[in-house]
This record gives sequence, structure tokens and C-alpha cells, in this order.
Amino acid sequence: MFMAHSNGNRNAFGWIQMLLSLLLLLTLFPSAKQVYAASLFSDDFETASAFPYNSWTNASSNGSWSIVTDGTKAVSQTSTGNTFLATNGQSAWSNYTYSAKVKTGSTAVRNGIVARYQNSNNYYFLIMYNGSLLLNKKVAGSTSTIQQVSFTANTSTFYELKLEVNGTSLKGYVDGVLMVQGTEASLTSGKIGFYANGVSAFDEVLVDGNAPSSDTSAPSAITNLAAGNPTSSSVQLSWTAPGDDGNTGTASSYDVRYSLAPITDSNFSSASQAANEPAPLVSGTNQTFTVSGLNASTTYYFAIQTKDEAGNASAVSNSVSATSAAGTSGGGNTVNVSTSAQLDTAIANAAAGTTIVVADGTYTKSGSFSISNKNGTSASPITIKAANRNMAVISGSAYFTVTNSSYIVLEGFKFTNTGNSAIKLTSSSYIRMTRNHFRLTENGSSLKWLYIGGANSHHNRIDHNLFEEKHDLGNFITFDGSSTQVSQYDVVEYNHFRNIGPRATNEMEAIRVGWSEISMSDGYITLQYNLFEGCDGDPEIVSIKSGKNIFRYNTIRNSQGVVSSRHGNGNSFYGNFFLGDGTKAGLGGIRIYGQDHKIYNNYFEGLTGSGYDAAIAIDGGDVDTSGALNAHWRVYRAEITNNTLVNNVTGIEIGKNYSLAPVDSKIANNVIKGSAGKLINEYKAPVNMLYEGNIAFPTGTAAVGITATSSQVRQVDPLLSTVDELQKLSAGSPAINASSGTYTYITDDMDGHVRSGGADTGADEYSTAAVSRVPLNGASVGTNAP
Repeated sequence: MFMAHSNGNRNAFGWIQMLLSLLLLLTLFPSAKQVYAASLFSDDFETASAFPYNSWTNASSNGSWSIVTDGTKAVSQTSTGNTFLATNGQSAWSNYTYSAKVKTGSTAVRNGIVARYQNSNNYYFLIMYNGSLLLNKKVAGSTSTIQQVSFTANTSTFYELKLEVNGTSLKGYVDGVLMVQGTEASLTSGKIGFYANGVSAFDEVLVDGNAPSSDTSAPSAITNLAAGNPTSSSVQLSWTAPGDDGNTGTASSYDVRYSLAPITDSNFSSASQAANEPAPLVSGTNQTFTVSGLNASTTYYFAIQTKDEAGNASAVSNSVSATSAAGTSGGGNTVNVSTSAQLDTAIANAAAGTTIVVADGTYTKSGSFSISNKNGTSASPITIKAANRNMAVISGSAYFTVTNSSYIVLEGFKFTNTGNSAIKLTSSSYIRMTRNHFRLTENGSSLKWLYIGGANSHHNRIDHNLFEEKHDLGNFITFDGSSTQVSQYDVVEYNHFRNIGPRATNEMEAIRVGWSEISMSDGYITLQYNLFEGCDGDPEIVSIKSGKNIFRYNTIRNSQGVVSSRHGNGNSFYGNFFLGDGTKAGLGGIRIYGQDHKIYNNYFEGLTGSGYDAAIAIDGGDVDTSGALNAHWRVYRAEITNNTLVNNVTGIEIGKNYSLAPVDSKIANNVIKGSAGKLINEYKAPVNMLYEGNIAFPTGTAAVGITATSSQVRQVDPLLSTVDELQKLSAGSPAINASSGTYTYITDDMDGHVRSGGADTGADEYSTAAVSRVPLNGASVGTNAP
């Protein structure tokens, strides 16, 4: 039976109702004084027409980034086979939660998001890859996994990936579910970004951090920027520091830009960024900063943008100009040009010490920009450079020829020309071609993109260039010479070669060093620290057809064919990384013919080729010590020492093709591990072959392949462990101090560690010290690499 409450009970019941109502209101309408983490940054790309844009940066300086419509606008990345990074935010951001929608184009590639990005060698990243979700770190250039769990991504689905970085705690989420986590103290702050190893899409970026949610006030624009005190290579800027909010407090960072044209809001991001920008001082303080690295006798324009810790950016400052002083070295001068006719005139008038600065734009003509009988000096070269890297485009039928000249620098151009080599050097020396982008417009004809030939060609340098997308016959780089002598003492280094193909039967090597008719001459040419990716054009990725050349410290990723000593004697191949995905057909290593070659300290993994495309092919010959120069000369006295071969379809193949087996050669101190076939395969019995100190570890259906004593080939597990992307010796490996024989030219290992005591077997010398050489990626080489 229902009973009425007394007045006292009714009053108490009323107070309870009021309290409950008040709590509900507080839940629905939080106090304005309560502080929540702010949205430091967000982007849905709906206003973008290209990428990178606004404050986004292509941090790896590679990849094919664009804006696409995928439901809504999104960022797309379509290049493959490399690490591609795009970043945003502030290097001072410390504790934050970063999320983005990510869709991967293939489960076989690594795509995801980056947090606490400091530079290309230091960041955390959360990625989807090959049926897994991985929380990784890259610190001091070394990559390792913090935690990995099973996760299969659907290639038609956007997943929300989220990285929470708070102190030393890292947590990774997929669609709001905590999947991976760990503790890591290496990196305390840094930007956010996208990570792509192949086709991918990104959308709906959000960064929540510890800044007050009310901080939407940008710093004030600098209005009193001034420029003065010019030298031949620098200008001093001065201004009054703005604040964090308007003119109050202390801002977080400056972005100082300079250009050959007045700087406005619309072109600020395309101007050159100064190095080593200062930190802002407290509002109202006078600041100065010297912009260095400028050309002499050149008028520059300067502007500054200021940002706070929440990412709010000021308007661009007033733009000021100053003219650098005249140069004093070698009587040189600087000439600014903006038309093809002006460039021709400047070249004709150039002398030692002249710097020709080519403004942004397209330069075309019928014929070459001819540099003939022009000679700089070592201290005062003649420099022809783009004002802004890759913004001066050599197009149409235009190209450069350099004839009977020395000490010339060609820097920062983009070549899209057609029908002629981009640069043709004839009988010239000490010519440097640096930080150029070669992507010629093809017309179906065979063409050598960069050609070096002629009598007395020597000491030329090709460095920090990008060569890409070659699909007609011909080479990226061709070294010829006179009728009897190949060019000598040239250096090719820190270049990026990618996407040449499809496979041809001949004449499509990425690089050719010499040719048959001059193959008995010695080149002393060094190819080092270059990256080859998707170089599938020829059975020989690099074809060496001369003697005494060096191929070292290069990285070859997923490229069909081999690096070949096709003709010539006494070539050396060492410290290279040959890396394949284990599935793409025809991925090879090194193949040799001729006499006195050395192959050592190389690493081979995931290669699928055999025969001509074997991991290491000491091939047979069809002529002996004399015969046609375009024949396959019998191998004599090759030394194959201290290499590591892991999980390849083939190991070392001997005499697979032609009739004459190798003679007087050595296979020593190699580590070979595989699960199929013969790890050492003598197709023809070699003559007087020395085997010593090798370790072969067959698994699965594999076999050692030869009958050998334990001193020749030990069948034992080398106990390798994965470090970054390589398999190296672990502390208890039987390969440690196990090398045999004396090979005095082996003084270090593939990492740059000194070989000490009894050298270890294989390419790796066990050490806990920091490595100085690692497999190269797109950030290590090319036009924007250090």
C-alpha cells in the first residue's frame, strides 16, 4: 500500500532531485574554467589542390604525393620501394595524441603515421604491414620494433590510426582500440607525419596536446624587419621579437626565408629556408640573425613568419632586400639570368670564379647550352646553378654540352628535355654535376641521359642527383672515352636511381662503365653510396666494361638483374647491400668475368634470381686469356670473401654458363643460409679452387651443394638475429673470430666496424658499437640529402 511522505521526507526528496539535476547540468555544460587538451593541429585537406601544401613538408624529399578524391579529399602517395615521409607541426611538441585515417594500397607495404619526428633518422611510427600492426622506433638511423601484433588491413578501408605519446609511454590504437604499447625514452619531442612505403592514402589529421584550448591567438607579424651588413656570402637581419599571443609572451619558432624575388604571403613557402634559425626571444626584444650561404653580388629578399607552441602562425613579415658584396676569390662575379639567351651570353663570358645564377623558369632552345674551352680552377670554378633547386627546368630540345673544359659545376637543374642527352661531357675534367633532377621526356629512341666520353676525360664527379622513370633504351649514366681509353678517376656518389625498365635484352643498364672495345683499359672509377630501386631495364643493373674500378657502399633494392664485371680486370665490389622482397622475379647480386676481381663484405638477402641473375655468379667463359673483346672472358683469381647471403633462391653459383670453368679462385669466410637448392653450386668443376672458413647452413630442402671438409665449409647455424632490416651475428655465433686465411684488404665490415683480432666470418663483424654504414633510403641520397 502506498503511504504519503511527511513534510520532512518531501523536503529531503526535493533536495535530492535538485542535486541530481545540478549534476546533470554540470555533465552537459562543463565549467568554462576547466582545462582540456587543445587541438594543436587538424587538417581534412578539403581546401588543398596539391600536396605538400601550407605547412606540410615532404621530409624525405621523395615519393609521389598528391591530393585525390577518395570519398572526400585525401592525400595520396603512389611511389613504391622506399620510405616516404611527409611532416607537419612543431619540433617542440612533446606530449600529444595524433590520429589520422590511413588506407594502404597493399598489405605487403608499410604505411602509417609518425610521431615525435626530429629528422629522418629519429622518430616513432605506427604502421600496418604484412598482416601486422607494428609500433616502431627509428633512433640514430637504427630501426627496431617496440611491439607487434597481428592485424590484417583491408586495402579498401580507411583505418583510424592513433599514436599517443606521453612522457616515455607510447600507445598505438586502431579505430579506438588499444593494440600496441611500450616504454621508450629516446625521443622526447617532435613533429607528426605520414609514413609510406608504397601506395597509400591519408585523411582527417588531428593532434591533441597540452596547450590551453583557448590558445587560438597567433603571434603578431614582424613589421620592422631590416637587412644590412652584407658580405659576399651573408646578410644580417634585425627585428623586434613579437610575442606568443600577439605581442605578449615568447613565441616558439621562426621561419626565415629568402628569395631572388620579393616575398609575399602567396610565395613565402616556395622561398628558400635559412639554416640554423634562432629561437624567439621575449616579446619586445631586439633580435639579429645572419643568413649565410648566399652568392656574391646578388640581390636577395627576406621575410619571416613566427609560430607559437600551439602551431598558430603569424602573417608574413614585411619583405626587405639587400645585395651581397662582390666576391673576392679569383676575381669572380655573379651573373643572374632569367632567359635562355641570357644564359648563353653568361656562359660565353664566364671565367674562373664566375657564378651564373639561373632564375626559376623553363629554358629551351634548339640545341645545346655550350660550355666549350672554359676553364675554372680548383679554388675558383665556373658555377652554373639554379637559383632554387630544381626550379630552373631545361626543356624541349635544350641540353648542356661541356667540351675541352675543366672545373665547371652544374647544380640544381631539372631536366625534362627530349631527343638529346641532358648533359654531354667530351674531353673534359673536374666537372661536377650535383643536385640535379633527371626525368627526361622520352620519344621512343635510345638515349644516354648523362654521357662522359672523349680523350683525356678524367676526375669528374656526379653526386646527389635523382635519375628516374627511364623506359626507352639507353643508360642513366654512360662512361666512354677515347677509342682506346675509358674516362678515368671519375666518382659517382649519393645519387638515387629508380624505375628504369621494363626489361630489355641489352642497352638499358642504369650505369655503363666503359664498353667492349676499350675494356682492357683501366678506369679507376668509383661508384659509391648510391641507391638503386626498381632498376629493371637490363640483365645488368650496372655493367662494368673496364678495369680497376670500385663499386662500394651502394644499396640495390628490388632491382632485376645484377651488378656485373662484364669486361675488364681487377674490379672490386665491397660493402654493398643487395635487398629483395623474395617474390619479385630476377632479383640478382654480382656476376663476374675476367681476372683478379674481389667481392667482399657484401650482404645479399631476399634475392630470387639464378643463373645470370644469381646472388653471386662466378660464371663460365667462352674465351680464355685472349679473344674477342665482347666475349665472356674466363674467370681467373677471383676472391669471394666475407660475404653474407641469407634466404636467397641461389647462393654462390660457379660456371653456370659457357664452357670454361673458373681458375685459381678463392671462396673464403662467407656465411650462406638458405632453405632451398644448393648453397654452393658447382655447375662446372672449378680449376684449383680454394675453399676455406665458410659457414653454410641449409634449412628446409636446401643442401650445402659440394663435398667439403669442415675447414672448407662448416655446416652450422650462424645464429643470426635481425637488426633493423639486416641479419647480423648474435653474441654466441660460431662465426665470431672464425675466419681463415690472410686477406689483408679486409680491414672493416659492411657496417664500418673495424675487423679486430681473428676476423668474424661473413660480412658482419660482431660489435655493439654504433654503425657508420647502413642500407640507404631515399632520404640518404638525391637532391636534398645532406
